[in-house]
Order: sequence, then structure tokens, then C-alpha cells
Amino acid sequence: MQAITIIGGGIGGLCLAIGLQQRQIPVQIYEAAPVLRPVGAGILLAPNAMNLLERWGLAETARQRGLCLSNLGGSEFGVLDAQGRSLLAGFDLNVMRERFGQELVTISRAALHQLLLEALPADCLHIDKRLVGLQQTADSVKVQFADGTTIETACLIGADGLRSAVREQIFPNQRLRYSGQTSHRALVEFDYHELGQPVAAEIWGAQLRFGYTPVGGNLVYWYATSLAAQGQRDVSPAAARELLLTQAHDLPTVVKTLIERTPDAALLRTDISDLAHLKNWYYGRVGLLGDAAHATTPNLGQGGCQAIEDAWVLAEMLERYEQSQLAFLHYQRCRIKKARTIVDTSWRIGSLVHLPYAWQQTWRNRLLRLVPRSFGQRQTNGIYELNF
Repeated sequence: MQAITIIGGGIGGLCLAIGLQQRQIPVQIYEAAPVLRPVGAGILLAPNAMNLLERWGLAETARQRGLCLSNLGGSEFGVLDAQGRSLLAGFDLNVMRERFGQELVTISRAALHQLLLEALPADCLHIDKRLVGLQQTADSVKVQFADGTTIETACLIGADGLRSAVREQIFPNQRLRYSGQTSHRALVEFDYHELGQPVAAEIWGAQLRFGYTPVGGNLVYWYATSLAAQGQRDVSPAAARELLLTQAHDLPTVVKTLIERTPDAALLRTDISDLAHLKNWYYGRVGLLGDAAHATTPNLGQGGCQAIEDAWVLAEMLERYEQSQLAFLHYQRCRIKKARTIVDTSWRIGSLVHLPYAWQQTWRNRLLRLVPRSFGQRQTNGIYELNF
């Protein structure tokens, strides 16, 4: 019987496996996809995530394969209006580094995924293993996969995302909340010198919110969010591009250039949803991690970072407590308050970004400019600080 089994080979699952391996705890990972591909385009690794990667000895590799924005001459990642004027005081990268010992690192998800995989032995990862059922006994969990195989494990962790198959087994029919917004995003080959200053920003227009940042290797990651009915799909990449350019009519030229230069195959679209708060993140010998436990909208850039926090704490608790139920209990106590705060704050920000009427946007912009920088600093302190 296996000691610990992880379902899901994304950021959270791989980080948990790294944390367990470094504690000499045997672990196996089972991933549903037949080919291991990272989901998404780019990711911002905030100081809370970078400090944990530092503990695992991976921070320097992340910096090498990604990009520290301060290396490009930027001093701030801010929010701008459609005319390029400051709307909300952003992160001061120098203060961030002094306060937390790390700064914001941008990296492609493929590069992050690869460096995490390299930190693990190849024989601990199994692909094309889609979970279809599980049964718990007093001392084990039996897992069934779609290919007809089964395994038995002392402890099972679902790190399998927003639509978690593990969560559906232990807490069926949990409600996903659609935000009313959809997102497009891509990685584009682009000389960052063409971006000008700022080299990274988020711009709030009348119909479209658009953010961009270099992620290293002559790649720029961009994302765009807009109001949309749930389940709409683009007829074609060309139609998506045309829609985005129409919605970006009031945004700076660099936005339109990035959209126009995006290859068809690079353009991704996903509706934005989160998960209604779960009362518990575990049942018996089965626990949840990352989006499977507390999926959030992306407005704070903390989805992956919070999964990394989960991974550190859960690995520590599984080492400390022999009984998995006790490990899950203390893991949940340590993490649930912050994770819920992230989910709720991100939801409120998303509602604020996409106000439907021009007069609402005008008053929002006027009020946001009155918010002192210290308010934003206090909020980021609560996000970036680690209490473990």
C-alpha cells in the first residue's frame, strides 16, 4: 500500500510532492491528462510563493527561467486607466523586496512546471490516470481509475483543480460561482523594449481589462477580461481577436499590438469562476489542496501562490502527525482563514473592475485615485506574509 497519493500534477500537486520528498516521505502523483501540459500561459510568483520556493531550493532557478521585473528598469506594477494614467498605486518592487526578502517574479507556466518536475524523480509521476471512484476504509483509501486499474493508499490528496474529481467524490455537487466574466490570455514573442514604460501594467478600459508583463525568453504574457454570458465560445481565433480589438478601442496602442501579434494557437479562453466556501477541506483520509479546496478568481494573482502555501503547510503537517486526519485538521486550521480572505477579496475586485455603466466607471476611478498607497501596502502585507 502506498503511503501518500496525490491526484493532480499541476503546480500544487508537484509542490506538495517536492515538500514530501524533501522530508523523506514516499509519494506518488497521478495525473488525468494523457500528456503532461501546463494549463494557462503565464503566472506571477509573488513574494509569499517565492519565499517557499526558496525553502525548497528552487527560487534561484525560478528567477533564472522567469524574470524579476526590477531587472527591466521598472519600479512598480500598477493599475492604469485607459489613457495610461495611474488609477491605483501599485506594488513598489523595491519596497516589496526589502519588506519580504523577495520580489515579484514572472514566468511562463510551462517553465515553472518544468522546474518543478525536475525537482522530482521521474518514477513518482503517472499520467493518463483519471480518477473515477474511491472508497475509504478504517485504514486506507482504494482509488479506481478510468483505465480499470486501482491503487490502495494510506492518504489521498486531491490537487486536481477547480472541477476536482476528488472533491466530487467526498463533497459532491459543490457550487461553482460564475463571475459574469470571461478571460483571454496568451504568451507572445515580443521584444519587451517595445512595451515602453511601464514594462508591466494592468489597464482598466470601458469594456476590457488588459494586463501584460514580460516573463523572460523574449515572451510577454498578456491577459484580458470582459463581461460575458457563461459558456460562450469563440467561433475562431480570428473572431476572438476581432472581438478583443473592438473591446480595446479605448486602450493604448501596445494593447492592440500584443493582441494582433498573438498566434492563433496561443490564444486561450476560460470563463472565470470560483468555488463557494467549503466548510471542510478533508473527509477521513482524503484531503484537498489548491483550487480543489478554495478556487479563486484571478484578480489578486494568488491562485498558484496559495496552492504553493497549501503544499508547504500540508507537507509539514503530514510529517508532524502520523494520523492523516490530524494532519488535515491542522493544515486546514492554518490555511483556511487566509485562503477565504483571498477568495472574497478577489471576487470584490472583479466586481469593481467590470462596472457596466460609464458613470459608474467614472466615479470608481475618481474614488480609487483617493486611496492612499498605505492602504494597498497593508492589503499586500496580509497576502505576502507567511505565518508558518
